[in-house]
Amino acid sequence: MGFDVVCVGNATIDVFIQLKAKVREGNLLLPVGAKKEIDGIFYSTGGGATNTAVGFRRLGLNTAVLAAVGKDFEGKIVLNELRKEKINTKLIARLRDFNTSYSAILTGFGSDRIILTYGGATTHLGEERQVRWGMLSRAKWLHITSFHSKPHLLEKILEFSEQKQVPVSFNPGMSEIKLGLQRLLPFLQKVDVLLLNRAEAEFLTKENNVKSALKKLQAIVPLVVVTEGAKGAHATNGAYYYFKPTYKVKIADTTGAGDAFHCGFVGAIIKGLPVEKAMDWGNANAHSVIMYLGAKNKLLSLHELESFIREHETNKTATVKNEI
Repeated sequence: MGFDVVCVGNATIDVFIQLKAKVREGNLLLPVGAKKEIDGIFYSTGGGATNTAVGFRRLGLNTAVLAAVGKDFEGKIVLNELRKEKINTKLIARLRDFNTSYSAILTGFGSDRIILTYGGATTHLGEERQVRWGMLSRAKWLHITSFHSKPHLLEKILEFSEQKQVPVSFNPGMSEIKLGLQRLLPFLQKVDVLLLNRAEAEFLTKENNVKSALKKLQAIVPLVVVTEGAKGAHATNGAYYYFKPTYKVKIADTTGAGDAFHCGFVGAIIKGLPVEKAMDWGNANAHSVIMYLGAKNKLLSLHELESFIREHETNKTATVKNEI
């Protein structure tokens, strides 16, 4: 049996630490040497690969994850949670010499957060235990997120997808984006859907506005999506430009919003739906997630997506579609 989508990338344990602290000129102020009480703590699994995998599975897609975890208690937690969601974990390597990736997320002091990350096993994906290429060949779609590994593994996966004619959606992290557009060009030419936030798109293209960045990237990748936080999301396929405004919801934490948008958007594309519907699904999924702590616990099923859209959609939030 084939996989509708295989998610490639990071698998982590996330701990959300809620605290009250002062922010001055964009910096969080904490007294050095002091012991500070926190307001709350919340644990969950995270990472782009597992977040999006749960999102795709809840949309009814047969899903697997290609990632690496340690042979530790945290690795077992990640695997058990994925199995509970009925996600195939046979492509996940358990590494003896590295701990499972970990993130400490400081939140509760405003609309944003600070994430402290430990790469761990993720940074050694494909080393101790090689990728099971035979099993990966059963994928009908690859969704690649940042896995902080060496570029040669990304290159091998994209060459594999091209050889097998498997479509690819790609959400690079800063470790990949810092390679620069020229270095990334051979990779991007093998990608079907590129997903970035505004800061990433402008850093990569050296453009100072979204539409210019979209245009430059779409000359390389057929479909490009750029999210812009509270302002909304943009996309273009070369023929049309799309813009989806945000909904007004109460925000608990924005961690996982990008992954939620991406699996909603790409899930619609995998199902053969138009870009307008993909924008709706991505938007609804992201807004559901940011209303709660945890990057995946409020990802929506198909029925929940449509209900969420009906509840929040207005004339002001409808997707705008214009010819280019």
